Amino acid sequence: MTVLPDPIKCSGFYGFIEDVSCPICEPPPKPILIFKRPDGIGFWKCPQCGVMYASPRFTEESLLDIYEKEAFVDSALYDDWSYEKWKRENRGRSYVTQHLKVQLVKRFLTKNDKILDFGCGAGLFCLEASKQGLEVEGIDPSKMLTDLGREKFGLALHNERLENFEPEYRYNGIVSWAVLEHVYNLKELVERCWSLLTVGGFLFIDVPNHEGPSNRFKTFLCRSGLKRDDFKHFGFPWHIYSFSKKSLSCLMNACGFEPIVFEFWSHLLKDGKEGVFPKMGISMSQRFGLSDYIVLVAQKRATNSNYL
Repeated sequence: MTVLPDPIKCSGFYGFIEDVSCPICEPPPKPILIFKRPDGIGFWKCPQCGVMYASPRFTEESLLDIYEKEAFVDSALYDDWSYEKWKRENRGRSYVTQHLKVQLVKRFLTKNDKILDFGCGAGLFCLEASKQGLEVEGIDPSKMLTDLGREKFGLALHNERLENFEPEYRYNGIVSWAVLEHVYNLKELVERCWSLLTVGGFLFIDVPNHEGPSNRFKTFLCRSGLKRDDFKHFGFPWHIYSFSKKSLSCLMNACGFEPIVFEFWSHLLKDGKEGVFPKMGISMSQRFGLSDYIVLVAQKRATNSNYL
């Protein structure tokens, strides 16, 4: 990785940037350029595993700094917050989405299992999971967000980086919702999840799907010059990867996991829509992968060569 000499400003954030290659394949093959912005930020696809990634991107220190800024999460949104109001209004689809995630976890784990929410933010999943009887604690490197979750919701949240986390026990499940697209050392952190799980434990994730219909269409518009928003749908600078079913499978297999469930949750499902036509749309989304996010459940294998 080569750190470029001058910091840049992007979406209100300043930081130093560096050139990178595929975070999954070793050795990384020559990537395919999907789109390059006027400022030199490129979006590349690995021809071997299919992951899409930004290069150059912010350095680790610059990335971590983003999550301490009010520009990333406006804490004022929680000023008049209550669980009942959140559940009733489903702000930004948040409640229904967290409820769906808890229901997914409960298909594999019980109230007697220990669960870690990696990248918990302010802890809304932890809150809903605890309301449904699960034993969950969270971890996140952002002091701003973990302080918010402790003070607002009274949750057990660790303000720590996962690679430095040394609990006294292993977990039966680790959830990591909308996190892997943000992290600096992708494989290392998934391998760390492997080491923190019991044998046969489960990893639950959701990540952006660059093969989703909306993402495909926006990518086409940008590449053809019909849309001039500098590939905004990718989510740079805080998003540095976007995945596909193939690239997730490659990542899991490389880190000692067996993918067992892939699901595609449409906006109709997250909105809690009911009726014949919404149900048809939800069914089609699941069957044909018509969603811009992928939900994955993977199970820890007994051995991982990186930890032998």
